[in-house]
Amino acid sequence: MARILRTSYTAPGQEVISKALETVRECGLVVGPTDTLYGIFTNPFSRECVDKVYRVKRRTGKPIPLLADSIESILEHAVFDDKIKRFLETIGYGPVTVVLRIKRDSRIAWNVHLGSYKVGFRIPASPFPRMIAAGLGGLVTGTSANISGWKPPRTVSEAINQLGDSIDLYVDSGYTPLGTGSTVIDLSEGFKVIRYGVVNPDLLRRIYETI
Repeated sequence: MARILRTSYTAPGQEVISKALETVRECGLVVGPTDTLYGIFTNPFSRECVDKVYRVKRRTGKPIPLLADSIESILEHAVFDDKIKRFLETIGYGPVTVVLRIKRDSRIAWNVHLGSYKVGFRIPASPFPRMIAAGLGGLVTGTSANISGWKPPRTVSEAINQLGDSIDLYVDSGYTPLGTGSTVIDLSEGFKVIRYGVVNPDLLRRIYETI
């Protein structure tokens, strides 16, 4: 039976953080809260670890988004210009995923991007995934904790009902604040809306075009 730990959303306990980091460093899978939905966290620099995410989600042919602890951690791996950097600084933390090309020498595992060398990055407002990302070198996988095509979970019980014992550790912090997916935009070639989410993409386009 998978282990479940409970902790505060706004101030995660150090014991829970330590256990979660121990799990992902050993290539285990942790399900925990973000500001949008519950996500699956593991080491994005290991192809073996990322493969586990695909298997438990029953997912094929679709890249895995990543969560970051800071803008600097994104820029370490991404191809960017001053406009992209200013845009990331403007939107800050929250429910916006930005797809960027990554450097060919990036340590991000190949199966994160499946050969496209494009990765969706987001800095969540929730502290728990940022702390896990910081312990892994700045990034952590951030796909929703559901079977592909099923309803993404807003509570840990919804995640458990879908993923069960395929997850090594569940972290329960109650309902996620937003309860829906992030807005996804692709800045690898101009500005392209990939998915409508919490933030109106027209607002993001105006920000991008005026900075």
